[in-house]
Amino acid sequence: MAAALLASLLVPSAAEAAKTGDPGAPGPYRVASLDYTLGDRVLQVPGFHVDPEDEALADLEVTGNVHYPTSGRGPFPLVVLSHGYWATCADREAVAIKEGREAVLSDEEIYDDPAWLAAIGRLWQWPCVPGVAPLPSYRGYDYLAERLAGHGMVVVSVSANGVNAGQLGEAADEARAAVINKHLELWSELTRTGKGALAGKFRQNFKGMIDLTRVGTLGHSRGGRGVAWHAADVHKGALPKGVQIKGVIALAAAGAGTATNEGSPDAPLYRVTTAPLAVWLGGCDMDQGEDYLTLAKGHTRFPNYRWTVGGANHNFLNTQWSPASGQVEAEDDGVGPEPGTCGDQVWDYPDGWDPEDPSSPQPTMHWENVVHKLTEDEEHRVLTGYATAFFLETLRGDRRHAAVLDGSSRPYQAFTTVVADRITP
Repeated sequence: MAAALLASLLVPSAAEAAKTGDPGAPGPYRVASLDYTLGDRVLQVPGFHVDPEDEALADLEVTGNVHYPTSGRGPFPLVVLSHGYWATCADREAVAIKEGREAVLSDEEIYDDPAWLAAIGRLWQWPCVPGVAPLPSYRGYDYLAERLAGHGMVVVSVSANGVNAGQLGEAADEARAAVINKHLELWSELTRTGKGALAGKFRQNFKGMIDLTRVGTLGHSRGGRGVAWHAADVHKGALPKGVQIKGVIALAAAGAGTATNEGSPDAPLYRVTTAPLAVWLGGCDMDQGEDYLTLAKGHTRFPNYRWTVGGANHNFLNTQWSPASGQVEAEDDGVGPEPGTCGDQVWDYPDGWDPEDPSSPQPTMHWENVVHKLTEDEEHRVLTGYATAFFLETLRGDRRHAAVLDGSSRPYQAFTTVVADRITP
């Protein structure tokens, strides 16, 4: 009951939003939600393997969830959500083995322990062993999808467990983009003709309901790298026919790495130049996406946005990764000196310290940049507000919340400081 009361206080009514200018308030459309899947082994991406030393291509799923308006008239713009890198299987027995071995083994011993390695393998394999449910990271943004749909958008969140079980790096980013394009292809056929692989999956008739010339994408963590790759001008030819990307959010995105080096030939792989780009930077988060603004600078004619959110950590953005869910491997990754805080751990290394000599003066740790850590509900509210404002403007031409996007209005200042910047070309 306490959690429900807190949520009711954090989520304003439509009337309250009209007075406060909160873009995250409920919209005017009624909303329904449906899951769909074509199977766990129905897609392969050239060049993407479970093991890069194995010639066999990885088997990927085509699984997703759709939130959509059930009132009003379409066609509606489409938003695609892409989750990040996380465990793939909700295997509680494997977690118990993993944690049990970690309790008795040192850091040096753990990586050579067969039982620990086998447990990790069960948590990160694809598909999962019989009787073990896939970990539904793609359902971790339902709170956002429902709100966006309430503002007149069809929102599809796609599963990428098969990608997470495979190789990393650029191959994974290309695979994430291919998964998004597969879903776009399916939805394009369904809305154009009422036919295709998704036909018959829903009671709702989606024919003519979606406008594929107004598509937005949001990727969290390594999903953020994936949507940057997907929207990059050099990959425009991979989009299904008729699809136009009109807005991209890199949410606590993993960095683009060496692609940002001066003169790097890899820079175009992640450079978003054909649509507005927004980057979310959490004050309690090590995964930062400033790279994508750096890559776009001087190459885009669209405004970009930077949202620096005080007290925001990484995992709370996805409910499946957050402790309140009770899900396997869920954890609070924002660490501070006291409960409800987060900050930076800084180590001081004294003169004479010898890492090989435990009798030498030892390093000490102190905290810097300690702030109030947002609760899960607070973080959801901030993301919902900024993402809704962004997609309303870029996909629906609704600029009612332009002041929120450029930082001149701060609807969440009661519990956090959000520094919002509009970066003009």
